[in-house]
Amino acid sequence: MWLVKPHRTAVLSIIVLIIVLAALLGPVSAQEQPLIAEVTVVGNQYISADVILNEVKDILKIGEPYTAQKAEAARKAVADLGYFDTVAISYEQVGEDVKVNISVVERQRIEQIIFVGNTVITDAELEDVIFSKVGHIVAAEAIRRDVRRIEDYYSQQGYIAQVADVKIDQFGALTFIINEAYIEEVAIEGLKKTQEWVVRRNIKTQPGELFQQAKIAADINRIYNMGLFADVKLDLHPGKKEPAKAVIPVIQIEEKPTGMVSIAGAYSELDNFVGMLSVSENNLRGRAERVSIDLEVGGRTSYDFRFYEPYLDSRDTALDLSIFDTQRQRRFIGGTAVSLAEDQFEERRTGTVITLSRPMTETERVSIGLRSEQVSSSFLQGTRSLGDAIGTLAVPGPQLPPPGDTNAPLIVAAPLHPGGRVNSITLGWQRDSRDIIANPTHGSYQSISLELAGSLLGGENTYQQYQLDRRRYFGVRGGKDVIALRLLLGTTTGNIPLFDSFTVGGSRSLRGYQEDRYRGENLALFNAEYRYGLSKSLTLVGFVDAGDAFGGVFRTEVPGFDISADDEDLTIHVGMGFGIRAVTPLGPLRLDFGFGEDGSQTHFGFGHTF
Repeated sequence: MWLVKPHRTAVLSIIVLIIVLAALLGPVSAQEQPLIAEVTVVGNQYISADVILNEVKDILKIGEPYTAQKAEAARKAVADLGYFDTVAISYEQVGEDVKVNISVVERQRIEQIIFVGNTVITDAELEDVIFSKVGHIVAAEAIRRDVRRIEDYYSQQGYIAQVADVKIDQFGALTFIINEAYIEEVAIEGLKKTQEWVVRRNIKTQPGELFQQAKIAADINRIYNMGLFADVKLDLHPGKKEPAKAVIPVIQIEEKPTGMVSIAGAYSELDNFVGMLSVSENNLRGRAERVSIDLEVGGRTSYDFRFYEPYLDSRDTALDLSIFDTQRQRRFIGGTAVSLAEDQFEERRTGTVITLSRPMTETERVSIGLRSEQVSSSFLQGTRSLGDAIGTLAVPGPQLPPPGDTNAPLIVAAPLHPGGRVNSITLGWQRDSRDIIANPTHGSYQSISLELAGSLLGGENTYQQYQLDRRRYFGVRGGKDVIALRLLLGTTTGNIPLFDSFTVGGSRSLRGYQEDRYRGENLALFNAEYRYGLSKSLTLVGFVDAGDAFGGVFRTEVPGFDISADDEDLTIHVGMGFGIRAVTPLGPLRLDFGFGEDGSQTHFGFGHTF
């Protein structure tokens, strides 16, 4: 029993001693952990030490104990900045305290950016497009975004390109290898009647060239403007030889009927009933040649034969031939100095017009035309008072009154609208950048012409006529609507006959007025239209027309008996109104309701006014 007691006492003593020592030594251990005296950064080149220290300032505080847990938390915070491949934390004893070292190995930096394979877009343009810059770290996700931006930029500029590879070498050179797509071939599908070479004459895109969206779009518009096809579309296929580098534009064409026979009848106050027969073919022999014959019988008898050859030679010289014998009932609207018992007269024109034209550039064309035309005289009689005189003259020509007559105004009657032969040469130049000629949504058209008529060419009239035609088209509402503007200016030198003078009035010039309402040696006309697209086949139009044909004195059959233009000087006449354009199987129809100084007029025709 005595031996057991000391054993138990010893055990208890030892336990008590351990507890006391633990209590005493605990605070001492905490005091023995080294305090942080300094934090430094080593290994950084581009990233400032301040950026790194700022990230760990709340973890590694000066004067607080340094622990392994704090070291790991600081390492993770610096690594999460994303600038470094590795981050390590270490310390070294400085007396009783420690200096903490943050060692970093920065990610590779971009020292140079190189583009290989780009020919149509400069290095400077591509450097502006990408996000990666010299001095940036190499980031895989950023480079992937740059690849997409390069390819998208090529597409925005109308090209196709693929970034085939991206490399970064040990010296920090970031290289983008670009494959710009070239044309392997141009394919045409859908032709049945039209010969393929006719279409290819209008395709400027050639195999081996880089793909250009603008150029192939111009080809599509050019083919559509031939007027032979209902629709022309583009599809892109990868190249057969090099699918990664080449494309094959496939032009898909839907032909439309190009031949037409029409029989119609019309009645007007001037012509009474007229029967009309028209036969035309706009794609003769599948060569885009146009031929037409128009016959009219009844109130007037006329024929007009036309032939158009678009490809007379290898330089796309075009020939336009017209042979005609037309009769037209017209109304003379003369000045106040001339009074008429009957203002209607018949005008017959017989002759031939030949025009040759040749393209000089993509949008410019020059032409020369020869005209030989015989215009009949009318039997229309006009009378004019020549002031106080002795006797009355009722027949043309000056005569002496018989003796005994008293003083009275001298009244002269004379045939108006004398005819004659005109032989002339017309020189022309035009520039046309409209997208769709029949219904433009943007672009412009301008032409200058000079007609020289003279007795040296065998004609009976000698004069020179100059004319400028300027048009602009602006798409609005994303191209759904169009603002169309036109300015026509003209002047004449020499002795132009009345039948060849400038005229305004009617569906093609000054709407809201009768045809040829004003005549003169000079012309000034402005037209403005807003074309509101209701659908693909229906358009509403609001218009304002303003202009005049003015100046000049025109001879008659009787020497000394001349007719002056209604307006001696420019007098602006305004017409305005609204109309409808409808696409029909017969072509685009036009119906306008115009209001002018003389009242209102309804105008009907085909296609836009301009």
